[in-house]
Amino acid sequence: MGLRVAVVGAGIGGLTLAHALTHQGIDCVVYDRDAGPDATDGYRLHLTADAFAVLTRVLPDASARALRACGAGASSFRRFAVLDHHGRSRLRIPIDHDGEILLIGRRPLRAILARGLESRIRWGTPVTGFTAAADTVALSTGDEADVLVAADGTGSRLARQWVGRSTAVRSGVVGIAGRSPLPQRVPPDLRHGLAFMIGPGGVGAFLAMHDHAGDGDPAAEEPYVVWSVAATMDDPGGALPALVHDLTASWTDDFHALVDGSDPGSIAAFPFHFPAALQPWPLGPVTLLGDAIHPMPPTAGAGASTAILDAVHLAHDLAAGDLAAYQRRLLGYAPRAVDEARPALRWQRRLANPLLFHAATRVALPLTNAVFRLRFGRGGS
Repeated sequence: MGLRVAVVGAGIGGLTLAHALTHQGIDCVVYDRDAGPDATDGYRLHLTADAFAVLTRVLPDASARALRACGAGASSFRRFAVLDHHGRSRLRIPIDHDGEILLIGRRPLRAILARGLESRIRWGTPVTGFTAAADTVALSTGDEADVLVAADGTGSRLARQWVGRSTAVRSGVVGIAGRSPLPQRVPPDLRHGLAFMIGPGGVGAFLAMHDHAGDGDPAAEEPYVVWSVAATMDDPGGALPALVHDLTASWTDDFHALVDGSDPGSIAAFPFHFPAALQPWPLGPVTLLGDAIHPMPPTAGAGASTAILDAVHLAHDLAAGDLAAYQRRLLGYAPRAVDEARPALRWQRRLANPLLFHAATRVALPLTNAVFRLRFGRGGS
């Protein structure tokens, strides 16, 4: 009898793991509390060249083609712009990609990853706990497996049970995000890449545009601009659009128009988390993947890519019977990905100081932009 793997969580990491295990000839079942792949929040994700390369190696060819059809490649991310709260570009950083990347919404990515796994996914089936023996795990559903993979996201209940503590800690920053149909006036920088707006009081906003046809694939999304405001706060209460308007009261009218034009159902708040401690966890018939072990803010755009790498490495090491090797791999690259998300939050807090904010937007960023133009002949106006 071959290895039986139970994957709890049909997110990006869990679904990638199911494909990678199937690719290795390992039997698996995926459990998720959602009714289906469309029952998900979230916005545009960035898959790095490394993550996209390993993902396409374990996916059916038709699914890889669908990802390319519904997402955008390197030509849509040629630079990263920093804007002030009036919408004026202060710094444009040219971006070069070594390999094929993908920018795609979380919903179409999840829907495409679920294809071909219909017989392996048990939608609407939450797993609330487990009982582990030396070489088997009994799930709260009554099912048994040789290995249980907790891929159930930030604040994972299963990870807490296995490790004995929470694996996530709040950063103190909360994001409020929404999605708006393309406005009449799209910030020009969004046609060349991603943008970050900085405003007074330590408030910032991330902006990205999706304008990709999808070649008729049913998972394709209509064109939109996604915005995400981040600020230091406790859990927000009341009406989120009103709170966004209060946080960005002095910002350009074009930004407020994006908020007002957003689909109300797309606006949601989410606290940013970091790992409570990225260190070895107990070896045994339970292991951890993705945000269940290394949650990170979206400020570096690395969460989905890191979960994909976890999944492919885990499938390889499960096939080799070496879960310790998986831990060593993950603890080699995941801390770097988490650390890449920290500087943006640190600078956001520093720019709450009015003097630093004005020095950055009026002097430091424009000066850096001028250096880019002189050195590379790129960026700038």
